[in-house]
Amino acid sequence: MRYSWILAAAAATVVLSGCGSISDLTSTAATTAQTCPHPDGMILVIGAHRDVPAPQLDPLLECELTAVIGTGGPVRILIPDSPPQLITPQLEPVNGGTLAQQASPRVQHDVQLTDQAVSNARPDAPGVDDLNALAVAADEADTLGGTGIEIVLIDSGLDDRGALNFTVPGLLAATPAEVVSQLRATGNLPELHRLTVVLVGLGYTAPPQAPLSAKWRASLTAIWRAVVSAAGARVRIIPQPGLSASVVTDEPVRLVPVPSAGYIHPAAGQTIVFSGISAVRFQPNSTAFVDQVAAIEALAPIAHWLAADPARHAELEGTTADVGPMSGQVELSLLRADRVKAALISLGAQPTQITTTGVGSDFPQFAPDRDADGALLAGPATLNRSVRITLS
Repeated sequence: MRYSWILAAAAATVVLSGCGSISDLTSTAATTAQTCPHPDGMILVIGAHRDVPAPQLDPLLECELTAVIGTGGPVRILIPDSPPQLITPQLEPVNGGTLAQQASPRVQHDVQLTDQAVSNARPDAPGVDDLNALAVAADEADTLGGTGIEIVLIDSGLDDRGALNFTVPGLLAATPAEVVSQLRATGNLPELHRLTVVLVGLGYTAPPQAPLSAKWRASLTAIWRAVVSAAGARVRIIPQPGLSASVVTDEPVRLVPVPSAGYIHPAAGQTIVFSGISAVRFQPNSTAFVDQVAAIEALAPIAHWLAADPARHAELEGTTADVGPMSGQVELSLLRADRVKAALISLGAQPTQITTTGVGSDFPQFAPDRDADGALLAGPATLNRSVRITLS
């Protein structure tokens, strides 16, 4: 079989990972051999910072790495510090790349050396900026001369600085299209044309970073997929849940706030804010809920509280991001409040118990959502799309 050496390498990796049975081993190895791409080179962007599981290569990436080394392709390691570190592993050159050379002990030794370099990767500066690291990796790919070079990002994707800084409240919940629009408007969308970018382990964290639920991992993955695609690259996603502790390093990173899904306990005098990071969140420029089921579930306790006593009342105030003329903002914000009112009535509240107003982007808690040049900022804009419910 032409790629029998790949099958063997993949099988060995699965064995080391603790595969449960011979049948599992055979099935996994065969699948890896059949699906293993053969890039001209690899640039491994390794998140080796605090709050992310220690990086490792899965069997498919091991297979690709073996193919690259076996044919003499370039291998680089990039650590997404600020600025990023570029490392060239010291591998023996291959002349010709025949199957015999590819399957040689020397090739396997070089694969092990690269694996070790990945495991030993450490930051030398605070923080993480994966987006900038992808731009640096693209420049290196251009220097190496070929669009067949693959960039592999192994990290949580939770940048704590740079243009895609997820410590900015609201950004994790922003719509992918709006994040792309912000990056494009501010000149921060990298050039990744005709490259392949593999995103591995997005959304998986280690303490003290709070874990992301499946919902927020999906949101983060959708943002990264949209950004990389808009930058011109082909995208592959490998979830690879991270279960290990983070690497030990003295370089700090800032924690990313993860929206809470806490249960609501309605009471008179309480103001409940449903913004773009809540379950009751709206699509941009729309009265449509992002998640209809989640919105109804979150509103149910308020409806039940109202239905329990006809004397109870809810005042709903709709708000918007700073998009379009104020008259349009006020109209949209009122429609959003009315949309929540309709949901509460459907859950048992009486129409006479609920009043609605719309204020657009003119409210005390408004988070400035435009930069100095007027570009809409996705995180603050997400926070400003809200309905505020005051109970009495």
